[in-house]
Amino acid sequence: MSIEQLNIYGKTKIEVAIERLKTFEPEEGYYVAFSGGKDSVVIKALCDMAGVKYDAHYNVTTVDPPELVSFIKKVHSDVQFEYAYDKEGKHITMWNLIPRKKMPPTRLVRYCCDVLKESGAVSRFVVTGVR
Repeated sequence: MSIEQLNIYGKTKIEVAIERLKTFEPEEGYYVAFSGGKDSVVIKALCDMAGVKYDAHYNVTTVDPPELVSFIKKVHSDVQFEYAYDKEGKHITMWNLIPRKKMPPTRLVRYCCDVLKESGAVSRFVVTGVR
């Protein structure tokens, strides 16, 4: 089914997505986890099209390409940059996380996402752009 095809109710995928965002909109708005990738750009655009309340957050990993960070700052200037901190208040980066875990992240062991990307939005309704 392509994006233009209609479902059995005569609606496109875009119409269905917008309807769902409106239906489940929390009072405080959505927390949009924004990576700067095409899926994140699409979900943020869908939130705009739906007219729902949201705030978008980019979790700084310290290993993303400079072009990506520049793109987010230029094209999506409303996105808030978030930084991970440990219990002592020290900034966590990929470069100080690897020695702590005694190995770099792998395809099977992805501790970096848990620490650097998934620690925000406590008690919020998180929206992610994932296919």
